[in-house]
Amino acid sequence: MPGNLSEGIIQTDRYDRRTFGRVLEESERIQQAVTEQPIVGLVQDTWSSLYKTAPAFKENGPAVNKRIMETLMNQTAWQELRQSTQMDEYSAALGSLSLKDSIQQAIPKDLREQAQQIQDMEQQLQQLLDQAQAFHEAADGQDGEAATHAKDKSQALQDQAQALSDPLSQAFSDFNPSFDAQQGSIGRALRQALEQAADEAQEQQRMAQSFGIGAGDGKPVSGKERLQLAEALQVHPKIRDIAKMAGRMQMLALNKRKNRTLHPPAEIVNVTLGDDLGNVLPSELMLLADPDTEDEFIQRYAEKRLMQYDLRGIEREGQGPMVVCVDESGSTAGVVEMWEKSIALSLFAIARREKRAFAIVHFGNESEITVRKWAKAKDATPTELIDMAQHFFNGGTDFERPLKEAVQVMDDAAFKKGDVVFITDGEAKVSDEFLQGEFARVKREKEFHVISVVIGYQDRSVRPFSDVLAKPQKGDDATLEFVIENLN
Repeated sequence: MPGNLSEGIIQTDRYDRRTFGRVLEESERIQQAVTEQPIVGLVQDTWSSLYKTAPAFKENGPAVNKRIMETLMNQTAWQELRQSTQMDEYSAALGSLSLKDSIQQAIPKDLREQAQQIQDMEQQLQQLLDQAQAFHEAADGQDGEAATHAKDKSQALQDQAQALSDPLSQAFSDFNPSFDAQQGSIGRALRQALEQAADEAQEQQRMAQSFGIGAGDGKPVSGKERLQLAEALQVHPKIRDIAKMAGRMQMLALNKRKNRTLHPPAEIVNVTLGDDLGNVLPSELMLLADPDTEDEFIQRYAEKRLMQYDLRGIEREGQGPMVVCVDESGSTAGVVEMWEKSIALSLFAIARREKRAFAIVHFGNESEITVRKWAKAKDATPTELIDMAQHFFNGGTDFERPLKEAVQVMDDAAFKKGDVVFITDGEAKVSDEFLQGEFARVKREKEFHVISVVIGYQDRSVRPFSDVLAKPQKGDDATLEFVIENLN
């Protein structure tokens, strides 16, 4: 099929070809790259060199491709990029896409034209040889005049191929010194391209974690989804910027949660062995009071065999649902929306790791409302999260409708003691009837808390329904540092 690996210079087997064919079917961008490549087989060769564990050259194949791939594969940066692409067909595909334009630009126009001429002649030569072989095989199965005609036709085609061989050899002889003369600059350009591709691969991996792709992030993600996410991150600056900010926020938030300690100790739960002098039993300390037992105390201390209290603090872990309401009124367009979506994705990452249910309520005016919910956050696909990050109403502002939707989600959920996170930059009226009626009832029954994140200065409207008010610090545009105010 068009774009298959046999067009390149890297040795491949049936498994490699089937794997590349699957990637090709799943990605229109790779199909386009193969179709538009100025030097046939170069995208396939780049993929094979990044994917295979020990890529090697064919004895016979596109001579131009070999010169280019030798220069590429001799770079230390190529080895560094392969650390994230070996035996990962989709990472290799993304690396090939990153390198495609750079490889083309690294080869001067005159060399590309020479290369294309050589490839055209190689293609013609191969066609003549294939046709000659077909007539030769046909002659073996025929008699008389038909066999003679087939042999004559085969010989004529071989003569044409021989006649083409000499100018092809001359063209390649002319290409080699031209390539040698410019190989230094080509190598430098390829090294820069490889280094950039490696940086992009690392950045892509960090951003992908914001959308549920990463080690230990839940169910496996299909290759097609990985390619779709990569395309969205590359094509849409808004999605890329949100992913970058969310990645930084998630790192800070998750590290803080990971590093929380159980101190100060509040309860004796056991007696264990150790060397914590602050928690050793009084009976052990008495050994120090007697010169005859002092050495025994020192020995047991060195061996961490002193009896001591096992003290633990008590910390409530929220495992209920998390409902995030995101203000998408026109006033949030730009920096505020970036903040809002990044916070939402960071909260999603926490919900995913804590196996919490997660819902997001996009809201604008009273009629502009969209609710997405997952009983398990890990079930959300990258495509769904991309849609979540891209969604934007650009309308007016109404607070009561999204609160009603959040209450409905909480009322339907099987969990208690969840959190509603309300993110906004503005103000809107909420009726006392609602706050004192349905909202108060569900809040009392489900024991959820409302944390309002106000990106701006006006917070009067959120105070009546909020338990906690959080505001980003001035001038702080990419961290999770907030001024927190407890309202209850």
